[in-house]
Amino acid sequence: KEVSEKHKEALSQLSEEKKRADKLEKILLELSEKLEEEGKPVTEAVARLRDKKERKVQDESESKKAIERLLIIGNNLYTKGDYAGAGDAYSAAVELGSQDVPIHLRLCKCLIETQDYDKAISQYAKVLEILDEKAPKEQTRQVYNNLGWLYTQQKKYREAETAYLKAVKTDPSYANAYYNLGLLYDKYLRDELAAVDCFEKYIDLKGERTAYVQKRLAEIREK
Repeated sequence: KEVSEKHKEALSQLSEEKKRADKLEKILLELSEKLEEEGKPVTEAVARLRDKKERKVQDESESKKAIERLLIIGNNLYTKGDYAGAGDAYSAAVELGSQDVPIHLRLCKCLIETQDYDKAISQYAKVLEILDEKAPKEQTRQVYNNLGWLYTQQKKYREAETAYLKAVKTDPSYANAYYNLGLLYDKYLRDELAAVDCFEKYIDLKGERTAYVQKRLAEIREK
C-alpha cells in the first residue's frame, strides 16, 4: 500500500511537470512568433523547439493516416472472418496511439474469436481506461458483460461475478447481464437464491431466453 501511494504521488508530480513544460513550450513559441513579426532573431534553443513541434505535428499526421489504413485492412479481414489477421491490424493501430473505442472493441472481439482470453481481458481493461462518464452506457455495460464471460471461461468465477454486477449497475435494464449472472450463480457458484433473483429480473425485462429461464426457475423451485 505504501509503495502504491508513493507511485501515485510520483505520477501526480510527473503529470504536473508535464503540464508546466507544455505551458512553457507554448509561451516560448508564441514569443518566437512575435519576435519574427518584429524582425528580431530567434534563439537557437527556441528554433530547435519549433522544429521539434513541427516534427511532432508531422508525425501525428502520419500516424493518423497509418491508423486509417490499418483500420481499412482490419475491417476487410474481419468481414472475411480472418480474426487473427484483423487482430494484428487493429493491434498495430492501437500501438500507434489510436484512442478510438470501436477499434479497441474490434480488437477485443478478435482476441475472443482466437481464444486469446488473457490478452482480451487486458485489452478490455484498456478500453475501460479510455471510456469515461460521458461514454454511452451501451459500450460500458458490454465491456463488463464480456469480461464476465471471459472470466467464466477461465474459471475465475468471483471476478466474473464482479464484472456482471458492474454491467447491471451501469445499466439496470441490461437483460443479458442478468441472464449471464443468473447462469453463473446457478451453474458455478451454486447460489440458487441469487440465481432466482437474477432470472426473475431477466424475465421482467422480457429477455429473449425467457422460456428457458422460466423452465429453469420451475426446476429450482421444485427442489
